Amino acid sequence: MTTSRAATRPGSGRRARLLRLFALPALPLLVLASMLTAPAGASAADTGKYGHARYDQWSWVTTHNAYAHNWVGAPVPPSQSRTIKEQLEGGVRALMLDTYNSSGTGPVRLCHTKFACYEDFKSALLTIVNFLQKNRQEVVTVFLENYADEDALGKTITDMLKAKDAENLLFNQNKYGIYYNNWPLLRDMVADNQRLVVFKDKGRDMAVGSGTLMNTWTHTVENKYGYGMGNAPTGCDARGESKPLNTKAMPDTKMTPLFTMNQFNSDAGNPQDLAAGHNGNALEKRIETCRGVAGRAPNFVAVNFFQESDTPGVNPVSVVAGLNKDGYLYPPDPAVWVVSGKQYRSTYGSNRCMVRGDEFPDGSGGLVTQRACADSVPSSHQWTATEPNYVGKGHFWIKAGNGSCLTVPYNNGTPPGDGTQLFWWPCETKWFSGSQLWNVIPVNLGAGGQDRGYYFINQWTGKCLTLDPSTSTAKAGKVTQASCPSH
Repeated sequence: MTTSRAATRPGSGRRARLLRLFALPALPLLVLASMLTAPAGASAADTGKYGHARYDQWSWVTTHNAYAHNWVGAPVPPSQSRTIKEQLEGGVRALMLDTYNSSGTGPVRLCHTKFACYEDFKSALLTIVNFLQKNRQEVVTVFLENYADEDALGKTITDMLKAKDAENLLFNQNKYGIYYNNWPLLRDMVADNQRLVVFKDKGRDMAVGSGTLMNTWTHTVENKYGYGMGNAPTGCDARGESKPLNTKAMPDTKMTPLFTMNQFNSDAGNPQDLAAGHNGNALEKRIETCRGVAGRAPNFVAVNFFQESDTPGVNPVSVVAGLNKDGYLYPPDPAVWVVSGKQYRSTYGSNRCMVRGDEFPDGSGGLVTQRACADSVPSSHQWTATEPNYVGKGHFWIKAGNGSCLTVPYNNGTPPGDGTQLFWWPCETKWFSGSQLWNVIPVNLGAGGQDRGYYFINQWTGKCLTLDPSTSTAKAGKVTQASCPSH
Protein backbone atom coordinates (compact mmCIF):
# COMPACT_ATOMS: atom_id res chain seq x y z
CA MET A 1 0.00 0.00 0.00
CA THR A 2 1.43 3.38 -0.94
CA THR A 3 0.09 6.91 -0.56
CA SER A 4 0.51 10.06 -2.55
CA ARG A 5 1.78 13.20 -0.92
CA ALA A 6 -0.47 16.23 -1.10
CA ALA A 7 1.35 19.38 -2.21
CA THR A 8 -1.16 21.56 -0.36
CA ARG A 9 -3.98 21.04 2.05
CA PRO A 10 -6.45 23.21 3.96
CA GLY A 11 -4.58 25.33 6.46
CA SER A 12 -1.21 24.20 5.13
CA GLY A 13 0.32 27.66 5.42
CA ARG A 14 -0.57 28.04 9.07
CA ARG A 15 0.38 24.43 9.73
CA ALA A 16 3.72 24.84 8.01
CA ARG A 17 4.60 27.79 10.25
CA LEU A 18 3.79 25.78 13.36
CA LEU A 19 5.19 22.45 12.31
CA ARG A 20 8.40 23.60 10.69
CA LEU A 21 9.78 23.71 14.23
CA PHE A 22 9.29 19.95 14.44
CA ALA A 23 10.73 19.03 11.04
CA LEU A 24 13.09 16.03 10.91
CA PRO A 25 15.41 14.82 8.14
CA ALA A 26 13.54 13.41 5.16
CA LEU A 27 12.73 9.71 5.20
CA PRO A 28 11.51 7.61 2.29
CA LEU A 29 7.78 6.93 2.21
CA LEU A 30 7.19 3.51 3.71
CA VAL A 31 5.20 0.77 2.06
CA LEU A 32 2.90 -0.79 4.63
CA ALA A 33 1.48 -3.85 2.93
CA SER A 34 3.98 -6.30 4.38
CA MET A 35 3.52 -4.88 7.86
CA LEU A 36 -0.23 -5.35 7.74
CA THR A 37 -0.13 -8.93 6.55
CA ALA A 38 2.26 -9.96 9.30
CA PRO A 39 1.77 -7.62 12.29
CA ALA A 40 4.73 -7.70 14.59
CA GLY A 41 5.18 -8.61 18.21
CA ALA A 42 7.78 -8.02 20.87
CA SER A 43 11.29 -6.95 20.07
CA ALA A 44 13.02 -9.73 18.19
CA ALA A 45 16.20 -9.05 20.14
CA ASP A 46 14.32 -9.71 23.38
CA THR A 47 11.99 -12.55 22.50
CA GLY A 48 12.82 -14.06 19.13
CA LYS A 49 10.14 -15.04 16.66
CA TYR A 50 7.76 -16.53 19.25
CA GLY A 51 7.48 -13.64 21.70
CA HIS A 52 6.15 -14.81 25.06
CA ALA A 53 4.22 -17.80 23.69
CA ARG A 54 4.59 -21.22 25.26
CA TYR A 55 4.94 -24.35 23.15
CA ASP A 56 1.21 -25.05 23.63
CA GLN A 57 0.30 -21.53 22.43
CA TRP A 58 1.68 -21.84 18.89
CA SER A 59 0.49 -23.59 15.73
CA TRP A 60 2.37 -25.57 13.09
CA VAL A 61 1.63 -27.01 9.66
CA THR A 62 1.82 -30.79 10.06
CA THR A 63 2.18 -33.32 7.24
CA HIS A 64 0.34 -36.61 7.46
CA ASN A 65 2.53 -39.52 6.33
CA ALA A 66 5.31 -37.02 5.67
CA TYR A 67 7.62 -39.76 4.37
CA ALA A 68 5.12 -40.95 1.72
CA HIS A 69 5.98 -38.48 -1.03
CA ASN A 70 6.13 -40.88 -3.99
CA TRP A 71 4.62 -44.13 -5.22
CA VAL A 72 6.45 -47.21 -3.97
CA GLY A 73 4.04 -49.54 -5.64
CA ALA A 74 0.29 -50.07 -5.90
CA PRO A 75 -2.00 -49.97 -4.10
CA VAL A 76 -0.43 -47.57 -1.55
CA PRO A 77 -0.76 -43.94 -2.72
CA PRO A 78 1.46 -41.05 -1.52
CA SER A 79 0.17 -38.51 0.99
CA GLN A 80 2.63 -35.77 -0.01
CA SER A 81 4.40 -34.81 -3.21
CA ARG A 82 7.47 -33.18 -1.68
CA THR A 83 10.34 -34.69 0.25
CA ILE A 84 10.75 -34.13 3.97
CA LYS A 85 13.51 -31.63 3.21
CA GLU A 86 11.22 -29.75 0.82
CA GLN A 87 8.39 -29.85 3.34
CA LEU A 88 10.54 -28.26 6.03
CA GLU A 89 11.79 -25.64 3.61
CA GLY A 90 8.19 -24.95 2.59
CA GLY A 91 6.99 -24.09 6.11
CA VAL A 92 6.08 -27.48 7.60
CA ARG A 93 7.16 -27.77 11.25
CA ALA A 94 5.59 -31.06 12.35
CA LEU A 95 5.79 -34.48 10.70
CA MET A 96 3.74 -37.64 11.13
CA LEU A 97 5.92 -40.71 10.55
CA ASP A 98 5.19 -44.45 10.75
CA THR A 99 8.17 -46.45 12.05
CA TYR A 100 8.72 -50.21 11.53
CA ASN A 101 11.54 -52.72 11.77
CA SER A 102 11.61 -56.32 10.69
CA SER A 103 11.04 -58.61 13.69
CA GLY A 104 12.82 -56.11 15.88
CA THR A 105 16.17 -56.84 14.23
CA GLY A 106 16.43 -54.76 11.05
CA PRO A 107 16.94 -51.00 10.77
CA VAL A 108 13.99 -48.80 11.68
CA ARG A 109 12.25 -47.78 8.46
CA LEU A 110 9.44 -45.45 7.48
CA CYS A 111 6.61 -47.49 5.99
CA HIS A 112 2.94 -47.14 5.11
CA THR A 113 1.96 -50.54 6.41
CA LYS A 114 4.89 -52.93 6.57
CA PHE A 115 4.50 -53.74 2.86
CA ALA A 116 5.25 -50.25 1.50
CA CYS A 117 8.51 -48.84 2.88
CA TYR A 118 10.19 -45.63 1.80
CA GLU A 119 13.43 -44.77 3.60
CA ASP A 120 15.29 -45.54 6.80
CA PHE A 121 14.18 -43.49 9.79
CA LYS A 122 17.84 -42.62 10.28
CA SER A 123 17.89 -40.86 6.91
CA ALA A 124 14.74 -38.85 7.64
CA LEU A 125 16.03 -37.91 11.09
CA LEU A 126 19.29 -36.70 9.54
CA THR A 127 17.27 -34.40 7.26
CA ILE A 128 15.41 -32.96 10.25
CA VAL A 129 18.57 -32.46 12.33
CA ASN A 130 20.35 -30.78 9.40
CA PHE A 131 17.42 -28.40 9.03
CA LEU A 132 17.41 -27.54 12.73
CA GLN A 133 21.16 -26.95 12.82
CA LYS A 134 20.85 -24.59 9.87
CA ASN A 135 17.74 -22.78 11.21
CA ARG A 136 18.47 -21.99 14.84
CA GLN A 137 15.09 -20.37 15.64
CA GLU A 138 12.97 -23.27 14.42
CA VAL A 139 11.28 -26.02 16.43
CA VAL A 140 10.25 -29.29 14.75
CA THR A 141 7.82 -31.82 16.22
CA VAL A 142 7.67 -35.49 15.15
CA PHE A 143 4.70 -37.78 15.79
CA LEU A 144 5.62 -41.46 15.53
CA GLU A 145 3.06 -44.14 14.85
CA ASN A 146 5.49 -46.74 16.07
CA TYR A 147 5.57 -50.43 15.20
CA ALA A 148 9.32 -50.78 15.72
CA ASP A 149 11.17 -52.25 18.67
CA GLU A 150 11.55 -49.41 21.19
CA ASP A 151 15.20 -50.16 21.91
CA ALA A 152 15.98 -50.02 18.19
CA LEU A 153 14.01 -46.79 17.89
CA GLY A 154 15.84 -45.19 20.81
CA LYS A 155 19.24 -46.31 19.55
CA THR A 156 18.55 -44.90 16.08
CA ILE A 157 17.76 -41.49 17.56
CA THR A 158 20.64 -41.53 20.04
CA ASP A 159 23.22 -42.57 17.44
CA MET A 160 22.07 -39.96 14.92
CA LEU A 161 22.11 -37.10 17.42
CA LYS A 162 25.52 -38.13 18.71
CA ALA A 163 26.93 -38.35 15.18
CA LYS A 164 25.69 -34.81 14.47
CA ASP A 165 26.91 -33.41 17.83
CA ALA A 166 23.28 -32.64 18.60
CA GLU A 167 22.65 -34.76 21.68
CA ASN A 168 20.95 -31.90 23.54
CA LEU A 169 18.63 -31.14 20.64
CA LEU A 170 15.99 -33.67 21.73
CA PHE A 171 13.41 -32.10 24.04
CA ASN A 172 13.65 -33.27 27.65
CA GLN A 173 10.34 -32.83 29.44
CA ASN A 174 12.03 -33.31 32.83
CA LYS A 175 14.19 -30.24 32.25
CA TYR A 176 11.09 -28.05 32.34
CA GLY A 177 8.88 -30.08 34.69
CA ILE A 178 5.98 -29.81 32.27
CA TYR A 179 3.57 -31.87 34.40
CA TYR A 180 3.62 -29.30 37.20
CA ASN A 181 4.87 -26.19 35.34
CA ASN A 182 3.13 -26.56 31.96
CA TRP A 183 5.01 -26.30 28.67
CA PRO A 184 8.02 -23.97 28.46
CA LEU A 185 8.23 -20.75 26.50
CA LEU A 186 9.29 -21.39 22.93
CA ARG A 187 12.00 -18.78 23.25
CA ASP A 188 13.44 -20.75 26.19
CA MET A 189 13.39 -23.94 24.13
CA VAL A 190 15.28 -22.08 21.42
CA ALA A 191 17.78 -20.64 23.90
CA ASP A 192 18.33 -24.11 25.38
CA ASN A 193 18.52 -25.69 21.91
CA GLN A 194 15.70 -28.10 22.89
CA ARG A 195 14.13 -27.87 19.45
CA LEU A 196 13.35 -31.44 18.38
CA VAL A 197 10.16 -32.69 20.07
CA VAL A 198 9.22 -36.35 19.56
CA PHE A 199 6.03 -38.20 20.51
CA LYS A 200 5.25 -41.89 20.12
CA ASP A 201 1.81 -43.43 20.24
CA LYS A 202 2.62 -46.60 22.20
CA GLY A 203 4.32 -47.27 25.51
CA ARG A 204 5.28 -44.96 28.33
CA ASP A 205 7.52 -41.92 28.14
CA MET A 206 11.00 -43.10 27.30
CA ALA A 207 14.37 -41.52 28.08
CA VAL A 208 16.60 -41.39 25.00
CA GLY A 209 20.04 -39.93 25.57
CA SER A 210 19.51 -36.60 27.29
CA GLY A 211 15.95 -36.24 25.96
CA THR A 212 12.54 -37.87 26.09
CA LEU A 213 10.25 -39.68 23.68
CA MET A 214 6.85 -38.70 25.07
CA ASN A 215 3.66 -40.70 24.84
CA THR A 216 1.26 -39.04 22.43
CA TRP A 217 -1.94 -39.69 24.38
CA THR A 218 -0.69 -38.42 27.74
CA HIS A 219 0.42 -35.14 26.17
CA THR A 220 -2.01 -34.39 23.33
CA VAL A 221 -5.65 -34.47 22.27
CA GLU A 222 -6.71 -35.21 18.69
CA ASN A 223 -9.85 -35.22 16.59
CA LYS A 224 -11.21 -37.96 14.35
CA TYR A 225 -10.65 -37.52 10.66
CA GLY A 226 -14.43 -37.00 10.65
CA TYR A 227 -15.27 -37.54 7.01
CA GLY A 228 -18.95 -37.76 6.16
CA MET A 229 -20.86 -38.03 2.94
CA GLY A 230 -18.99 -36.75 -0.08
CA ASN A 231 -15.58 -37.14 1.57
CA ALA A 232 -15.98 -33.71 3.14
CA PRO A 233 -14.38 -33.04 6.55
CA THR A 234 -17.09 -32.56 9.18
CA GLY A 235 -17.42 -32.14 12.90
CA CYS A 236 -14.70 -32.22 15.52
CA ASP A 237 -15.10 -35.28 17.74
CA ALA A 238 -12.18 -36.63 19.75
CA ARG A 239 -10.54 -39.87 18.67
CA GLY A 240 -11.08 -42.90 20.86
CA GLU A 241 -7.52 -42.79 22.22
CA SER A 242 -7.81 -39.10 23.06
CA LYS A 243 -9.09 -37.14 26.03
CA PRO A 244 -11.90 -34.65 25.16
CA LEU A 245 -10.65 -31.81 22.98
CA ASN A 246 -11.64 -29.19 25.55
CA THR A 247 -9.50 -30.75 28.29
CA LYS A 248 -7.86 -27.85 30.10
CA ALA A 249 -5.10 -29.84 31.81
CA MET A 250 -4.13 -33.49 31.63
CA PRO A 251 -5.28 -35.48 34.70
CA ASP A 252 -3.19 -34.88 37.83
CA THR A 253 -1.01 -32.32 36.02
CA LYS A 254 -0.90 -28.62 35.22
CA MET A 255 0.00 -29.42 31.61
CA THR A 256 -2.21 -28.09 28.82
CA PRO A 257 -2.64 -30.87 26.23
CA LEU A 258 -1.43 -30.08 22.76
CA PHE A 259 -4.24 -30.20 20.18
CA THR A 260 -3.76 -31.99 16.86
CA MET A 261 -6.45 -31.27 14.26
CA ASN A 262 -6.62 -33.83 11.44
CA GLN A 263 -7.81 -32.49 8.09
CA PHE A 264 -7.28 -35.35 5.65
CA ASN A 265 -8.97 -38.52 4.42
CA SER A 266 -6.78 -41.56 4.99
CA ASP A 267 -9.17 -43.87 3.14
CA ALA A 268 -9.09 -42.12 -0.24
CA GLY A 269 -7.87 -44.17 -3.19
CA ASN A 270 -5.66 -41.23 -4.11
CA PRO A 271 -5.46 -38.57 -1.37
CA GLN A 272 -4.21 -35.99 -3.86
CA ASP A 273 -7.63 -35.97 -5.52
CA LEU A 274 -9.14 -34.50 -2.35
CA ALA A 275 -6.29 -32.50 -0.80
CA ALA A 276 -6.82 -29.20 -2.60
CA GLY A 277 -10.48 -29.12 -1.59
CA HIS A 278 -9.56 -29.70 2.05
CA ASN A 279 -6.68 -27.20 2.31
CA GLY A 280 -8.35 -23.89 1.42
CA ASN A 281 -11.58 -22.40 2.76
CA ALA A 282 -12.61 -25.85 4.04
CA LEU A 283 -9.56 -25.83 6.31
CA GLU A 284 -10.46 -22.41 7.71
CA LYS A 285 -14.01 -23.59 8.40
CA ARG A 286 -12.84 -26.80 10.07
CA ILE A 287 -10.52 -24.83 12.34
CA GLU A 288 -13.41 -22.61 13.41
CA THR A 289 -15.53 -25.69 14.10
CA CYS A 290 -12.78 -27.27 16.16
CA ARG A 291 -11.98 -24.01 17.93
CA GLY A 292 -15.58 -23.93 19.10
CA VAL A 293 -15.29 -27.48 20.46
CA ALA A 294 -11.82 -27.25 21.97
CA GLY A 295 -12.03 -23.64 23.10
CA ARG A 296 -8.74 -22.83 21.37
CA ALA A 297 -6.98 -23.08 18.03
CA PRO A 298 -5.18 -26.30 17.09
CA ASN A 299 -1.45 -26.58 17.71
CA PHE A 300 -0.89 -29.06 14.88
CA VAL A 301 -2.86 -28.74 11.64
CA ALA A 302 -2.36 -32.08 9.87
CA VAL A 303 -2.96 -32.24 6.11
CA ASN A 304 -2.12 -34.17 2.96
CA PHE A 305 -0.29 -32.45 0.07
CA PHE A 306 0.31 -29.38 2.24
CA GLN A 307 1.08 -27.02 -0.65
CA GLU A 308 -2.19 -27.64 -2.53
CA SER A 309 -5.39 -25.62 -2.18
CA ASP A 310 -8.52 -24.76 -4.15
CA THR A 311 -8.65 -21.23 -2.72
CA PRO A 312 -6.30 -18.52 -4.08
CA GLY A 313 -4.16 -17.06 -1.31
CA VAL A 314 -5.37 -19.61 1.27
CA ASN A 315 -3.37 -22.73 2.08
CA PRO A 316 -2.22 -24.54 5.23
CA VAL A 317 0.90 -22.38 5.59
CA SER A 318 -1.04 -19.11 5.31
CA VAL A 319 -3.84 -20.34 7.57
CA VAL A 320 -1.41 -21.39 10.31
CA ALA A 321 0.45 -18.08 9.97
CA GLY A 322 -2.88 -16.39 10.67
CA LEU A 323 -3.38 -18.50 13.78
CA ASN A 324 0.03 -17.48 15.08
CA LYS A 325 -0.67 -13.84 14.36
CA ASP A 326 -3.74 -14.15 16.59
CA GLY A 327 -1.98 -16.31 19.17
CA TYR A 328 1.23 -14.31 19.57
CA LEU A 329 1.57 -12.88 23.08
CA TYR A 330 2.81 -9.31 23.29
CA PRO A 331 4.81 -8.16 26.31
CA PRO A 332 4.62 -4.57 27.57
CA ASP A 333 5.86 -2.29 24.81
CA PRO A 334 5.81 1.51 24.30
CA ALA A 335 3.75 0.98 21.12
CA VAL A 336 1.16 -1.41 22.62
CA TRP A 337 -1.91 0.07 24.32
CA VAL A 338 -4.98 -1.10 26.22
CA VAL A 339 -8.24 0.75 25.58
CA SER A 340 -10.17 1.11 28.83
CA GLY A 341 -13.09 3.47 29.31
CA LYS A 342 -11.99 5.45 26.22
CA GLN A 343 -8.56 5.91 27.80
CA TYR A 344 -5.55 4.70 25.82
CA ARG A 345 -3.48 3.16 28.58
CA SER A 346 0.13 2.27 27.81
CA THR A 347 1.26 -1.28 28.55
CA TYR A 348 4.80 0.05 29.04
CA GLY A 349 4.50 3.05 31.35
CA SER A 350 3.34 2.84 34.94
CA ASN A 351 -0.33 3.91 34.76
CA ARG A 352 0.31 6.30 31.85
CA CYS A 353 -2.43 7.34 29.44
CA MET A 354 -2.52 9.36 26.23
CA VAL A 355 -4.15 12.78 26.76
CA ARG A 356 -4.99 15.92 24.81
CA GLY A 357 -2.32 18.39 25.86
CA ASP A 358 -2.02 22.17 25.82
CA GLU A 359 -3.51 24.11 22.94
CA PHE A 360 -1.33 26.08 20.51
CA PRO A 361 -1.46 29.86 21.04
CA ASP A 362 -3.49 30.45 17.88
CA GLY A 363 -6.07 27.81 18.82
CA SER A 364 -5.36 25.65 15.78
CA GLY A 365 -4.71 22.42 17.70
CA GLY A 366 -2.28 21.20 20.34
CA LEU A 367 0.22 18.63 21.51
CA VAL A 368 -0.60 15.06 22.47
CA THR A 369 0.97 14.12 25.79
CA GLN A 370 0.94 11.39 28.44
CA ARG A 371 -0.21 11.71 32.02
CA ALA A 372 -1.30 9.49 34.87
CA CYS A 373 -4.50 7.67 33.96
CA ALA A 374 -7.71 8.96 35.55
CA ASP A 375 -10.29 6.97 37.51
CA SER A 376 -13.06 9.27 36.30
CA VAL A 377 -12.21 9.82 32.64
CA PRO A 378 -12.31 13.51 31.62
CA SER A 379 -12.76 14.62 28.02
CA SER A 380 -9.04 15.32 27.69
CA HIS A 381 -8.31 11.61 28.31
CA GLN A 382 -10.89 10.28 25.87
CA TRP A 383 -10.04 8.82 22.45
CA THR A 384 -12.11 6.70 20.08
CA ALA A 385 -11.22 4.94 16.81
CA THR A 386 -13.75 6.17 14.26
CA GLU A 387 -14.07 5.49 10.56
CA PRO A 388 -13.65 8.73 8.58
CA ASN A 389 -16.60 10.20 6.70
CA TYR A 390 -14.82 9.51 3.40
CA VAL A 391 -13.43 6.26 2.03
CA GLY A 392 -10.75 5.31 4.54
CA LYS A 393 -9.91 1.87 3.08
CA GLY A 394 -10.00 0.24 6.49
CA HIS A 395 -8.16 3.06 8.27
CA PHE A 396 -9.45 5.01 11.28
CA TRP A 397 -9.33 8.43 12.78
CA ILE A 398 -8.36 8.40 16.46
CA LYS A 399 -10.61 11.16 17.70
CA ALA A 400 -10.11 13.14 20.90
CA GLY A 401 -12.92 14.04 23.27
CA ASN A 402 -13.22 17.46 21.62
CA GLY A 403 -13.68 15.91 18.16
CA SER A 404 -10.12 16.61 16.93
CA CYS A 405 -7.96 13.92 15.33
CA LEU A 406 -4.64 12.39 16.33
CA THR A 407 -2.21 13.75 13.75
CA VAL A 408 1.38 13.18 12.62
CA PRO A 409 3.03 16.56 11.86
CA TYR A 410 2.82 17.36 8.17
CA ASN A 411 6.48 18.40 8.10
CA ASN A 412 6.14 20.26 4.78
CA GLY A 413 5.08 17.02 3.10
CA THR A 414 8.03 14.87 4.21
CA PRO A 415 7.06 11.95 6.47
CA PRO A 416 8.82 12.57 9.80
CA GLY A 417 10.69 9.84 11.64
CA ASP A 418 10.97 8.22 15.05
CA GLY A 419 10.45 10.37 18.10
CA THR A 420 8.18 12.96 16.46
CA GLN A 421 5.65 14.27 18.98
CA LEU A 422 2.04 13.95 17.81
CA PHE A 423 -0.67 16.66 17.60
CA TRP A 424 -4.38 16.88 17.94
CA TRP A 425 -5.79 18.80 14.97
CA PRO A 426 -9.11 19.36 13.18
CA CYS A 427 -10.08 16.23 11.27
CA GLU A 428 -9.60 16.41 7.52
CA THR A 429 -12.65 16.22 5.28
CA LYS A 430 -10.91 14.11 2.65
CA TRP A 431 -7.82 11.92 2.33
CA PHE A 432 -4.68 14.00 1.93
CA SER A 433 -1.38 12.53 3.11
CA GLY A 434 -2.90 10.01 5.49
CA SER A 435 -1.26 11.64 8.51
CA GLN A 436 -4.57 11.33 10.41
CA LEU A 437 -5.32 7.77 9.31
CA TRP A 438 -4.37 4.78 11.47
CA ASN A 439 -4.50 1.03 11.10
CA VAL A 440 -5.81 -0.59 14.29
CA ILE A 441 -4.08 -3.92 14.97
CA PRO A 442 -5.45 -6.05 17.84
CA VAL A 443 -2.94 -8.14 19.78
CA ASN A 444 -3.02 -10.66 22.63
CA LEU A 445 -1.55 -9.69 25.97
CA GLY A 446 -2.40 -12.90 27.81
CA ALA A 447 -2.58 -16.62 27.17
CA GLY A 448 -5.54 -17.73 25.11
CA GLY A 449 -6.26 -14.22 23.82
CA GLN A 450 -8.45 -13.19 26.76
CA ASP A 451 -6.54 -9.93 27.34
CA ARG A 452 -6.53 -7.68 24.29
CA GLY A 453 -4.36 -4.74 23.40
CA TYR A 454 -3.72 -2.74 20.24
CA TYR A 455 -1.06 -1.01 18.28
CA PHE A 456 -1.79 1.75 15.79
CA ILE A 457 0.12 2.22 12.54
CA ASN A 458 0.00 5.61 10.84
CA GLN A 459 -0.98 5.15 7.20
CA TRP A 460 1.36 7.87 5.94
CA THR A 461 4.59 7.15 7.81
CA GLY A 462 4.29 3.48 8.73
CA LYS A 463 5.22 4.38 12.31
CA CYS A 464 3.34 3.39 15.46
CA LEU A 465 1.63 5.46 18.14
CA THR A 466 4.19 5.27 20.95
CA LEU A 467 4.60 6.39 24.54
CA ASP A 468 7.98 8.10 24.95
CA PRO A 469 9.77 6.10 27.68
CA SER A 470 12.26 8.89 28.43
CA THR A 471 9.46 11.24 29.59
CA SER A 472 7.15 8.65 31.16
CA THR A 473 7.66 10.04 34.66
CA ALA A 474 7.10 13.68 33.69
CA LYS A 475 3.87 15.47 34.52
CA ALA A 476 3.19 15.86 30.79
CA GLY A 477 5.42 13.47 28.88
CA LYS A 478 5.42 12.97 25.14
CA VAL A 479 3.38 10.71 22.90
CA THR A 480 5.28 10.16 19.68
CA GLN A 481 5.49 7.98 16.62
CA ALA A 482 8.25 5.39 16.46
CA SER A 483 9.09 2.09 14.82
CA CYS A 484 6.44 -0.57 15.36
CA PRO A 485 7.12 -3.68 17.44
CA SER A 486 9.00 -6.27 15.42
CA HIS A 487 8.13 -9.96 15.47
